[in-house]
Amino acid sequence: MMLPPPPEFLTIDYRPDLGILVVRWQRLITVAEMQQGYLLLLEYAAHYRCRHWLLDGRRRFNTDREGAQWMVATFLPLLQPRLGARTYLAYLLAPVTLRDQDADAAFPPAAYFQDKPFLGERFVEEGAAIAWLQRQL
Repeated sequence: MMLPPPPEFLTIDYRPDLGILVVRWQRLITVAEMQQGYLLLLEYAAHYRCRHWLLDGRRRFNTDREGAQWMVATFLPLLQPRLGARTYLAYLLAPVTLRDQDADAAFPPAAYFQDKPFLGERFVEEGAAIAWLQRQL
């Protein structure tokens, strides 16, 4: 199966050496672009049978409530039926984003993930994010 190429605002690379899909947002995006990117990411994840994702949002900067609501209500419930087991999402963010109250409010607290078929964590250093993902393998 041929995967469609990512749009210009996104790169998706499967790293078989790490067992990780590396996703990099290239610029500020709209909610529609976010949705398009995540749905494409799910196609790549299913193709590579990869449930460990590094999501680099350092160039994106925007986390908003509408996008977060779509993630929680629409996208995240698609993961287990499509991928078959728990998915791990390591969000790589700029330090300023971690201090942003709106971004904080849009990202669920750790307790939210306890009984979910997916787990998300936020990082400012790529090495720490990759190490966390590899501990989940």
